[in-house]
Amino acid sequence: MEEHGGTAMTRRGFAAALASVPAVGLAGTARGGDRVERFRSLSARLTGFPEEAIDPGLALGMIDGLEAAGDGAGLDRLLSGTDGDADGELARRIAVAWYSGVHPAAGGPAVRTFHDALVWRALGYGEPPGLCSAEPADWSEPPGGAGTAP
Repeated sequence: MEEHGGTAMTRRGFAAALASVPAVGLAGTARGGDRVERFRSLSARLTGFPEEAIDPGLALGMIDGLEAAGDGAGLDRLLSGTDGDADGELARRIAVAWYSGVHPAAGGPAVRTFHDALVWRALGYGEPPGLCSAEPADWSEPPGGAGTAP
């Protein structure tokens, strides 16, 4: 165990501190925690998925992206339930962003996630390319007859 500046740090203490980093990051999002929860609720209604399927970190990123792209006022109306006809397009874009993983950003749409895009859950079969599972209906096993000479 080595001391630096009067504070002892053990490997176990370091591991515990490192494990708390994600929690600190989420605590930092508390600035708009209620807004994130309202956005997750709105997103659940728009996508048809339960709120638990809407990742809080991605939600915060999408809120920031919408605001940076100039959609903050429309988002506020959607969150407060006072949306007008013009905000229907914004609601559609939010749903598309969750399904595609391409989220709004200041410089234009940007890929925020691929593997966690809702399209993969909506399909009900298969996995995103590059992922493999033990489900019998995906590509983790070669198709019957593969690898045999004709």
